[in-house]
Amino acid sequence: MNFSPILIALAVIFFGALAGGRLASLCHIPRVTGYLLVGLLAGPSMAHLTGIPELITSEALSDLRLLSDIALALILLNIGGQFQAENLRRWKSRLFLFSLGEVGATFLMVGIATFLINLFFLQTTVVGLSLTATSLAFGIFLGMIAVATAPAATLMVIRECEAEGPVTGMVLTLVGLNNLLSILGFSLAAHWLIRPGEGMLTLLFHMGGPLLLGGLAGFLLSIWAQRLELSSEYKILLFGGVAAITGLCRLMDLDPMMANLAAGIVLANSSPRWHLLIDSLRQIDYPLYVAFFVLAGASLHIETLGHIGILGVTYVIARAIGKLLGAWAGARMGRFGKPMQSYVGLTLMAQAGVAIGLAATLAQGWPEGGHLLQTIILGAVIIFELVGPLAVRHGLVRSGEVPILTLLQKRTPQGALEGLHDVVEHFRTSLGLPEWHQVRDPGDILVKHIMRRNVETLINSTRYNELLRLIAHSRYDRFPVVDEADNFVGMIDYTEIRNLLFEPSLSRLIVASDLVTSPQHSVSPDQPLREVLKVLELNRNISYFPVVDPAQSDRLIGILSQNDVLAAFRRVGTGNKKSG
Repeated sequence: MNFSPILIALAVIFFGALAGGRLASLCHIPRVTGYLLVGLLAGPSMAHLTGIPELITSEALSDLRLLSDIALALILLNIGGQFQAENLRRWKSRLFLFSLGEVGATFLMVGIATFLINLFFLQTTVVGLSLTATSLAFGIFLGMIAVATAPAATLMVIRECEAEGPVTGMVLTLVGLNNLLSILGFSLAAHWLIRPGEGMLTLLFHMGGPLLLGGLAGFLLSIWAQRLELSSEYKILLFGGVAAITGLCRLMDLDPMMANLAAGIVLANSSPRWHLLIDSLRQIDYPLYVAFFVLAGASLHIETLGHIGILGVTYVIARAIGKLLGAWAGARMGRFGKPMQSYVGLTLMAQAGVAIGLAATLAQGWPEGGHLLQTIILGAVIIFELVGPLAVRHGLVRSGEVPILTLLQKRTPQGALEGLHDVVEHFRTSLGLPEWHQVRDPGDILVKHIMRRNVETLINSTRYNELLRLIAHSRYDRFPVVDEADNFVGMIDYTEIRNLLFEPSLSRLIVASDLVTSPQHSVSPDQPLREVLKVLELNRNISYFPVVDPAQSDRLIGILSQNDVLAAFRRVGTGNKKSG
């Protein structure tokens, strides 16, 4: 076996990703889009169109599929971790109403639009089916595939933007639900429309088999994790786990995406060390995800854009409208706030691997009509895979869950001459000579650049038992309280709650306002971090600051965490050292 094309492809993948990611930052777009474009430019599709040599050959793509499979398996495992019972209990039926609105609107919008376009305009028929039956089949299959959302692109943009908050958590949960429902719905449609003679046991095996296999594997991994202590062992366990699950699914002709999603769900809910497992994985998984996106870009067939036709254009427009209107309607049905209604739909636009896999399955099982639909999906994926990350980023930024500092850093990358200067100066220091440069203090960063604007608040009339339920499902230990007019009242400290846990007779009388204390320290958005750091040094017990409007002290505009402050000093300080 000649390894040269594979090694060249790997070099192109990682060096190209460095250049593409930096160029994407300069253009104020997600790095994921840069990785995809690098793959598209270096792959076979662009080479065939332009005549330039392929830097990533078709053979290398085939040989490197293992990287993509492992990366996607890890991403789905991570997405499955969002289905923790505490989150589901917190949202209860509201989550399923949200999902019902978004999934239902997307399916109906795409299904009805493609059905009508084919029935009245294109009038394409498939051998053995009438025009109406063909149009109905097109609408059902395209509608089910449209529900799927790209987990990889969504997760990577969230990580790049360092987004955190209720919208971010909801998006990751909906991505998992979308893909699960899309695959299950597609299986039912395929059984009904193209494999009606398939036995019910076979259908149940293909639908339930991945869930059972993944669930069992997740439970076994959680038991094994209890016997491990080192972070390196956690990494080995997860890599081995997803490889085993994916390999068994390939061997048994089951869907590995569903299996790894199920493994993540069970592992997150059964393992006390779930957060340690995921934190250890995040230390090493990024290069693998980068390779996944470059390979995904190289696998895109740009020539299919010219063949998607009216039906493809209809699919793209109807899916985009369905996601936006469906998320808005679902959020309203679930009684979620304005950020959920306005921005979640944007963050669900990306589409790639799951849709491609379903389209390939359709083409293989229904050649008469599946190849046409596969062409439509492949062309649409190019649009959604390139535009989707932009929509995800825009939605997260507008929701207020992305620190502005994260965006500002990408606008001021280090130039080549500055980089050369820093290398020379570091080399000079290594030789024992003093450094000669001095740059700005990270303490000059303002609070508004790193605070979280989308804040989960408690209403002051919330009953004590309901308060306990909300707090039990939160990662925070300080909780902002507002009145019915959304005016900031104060903060509730978890220690105040804990002191009352042994007084059940009081629980029926207590509401949130009874536990509120005026914050000893609040900050304004234009306050520099050096002042905040001084407060933290003097008050070790502070973990969160309320950020209030200096002109209107009862208006809460954000939350600043101790971790965000320290992370900002580390992030800026590592690249901007002061001379001693």
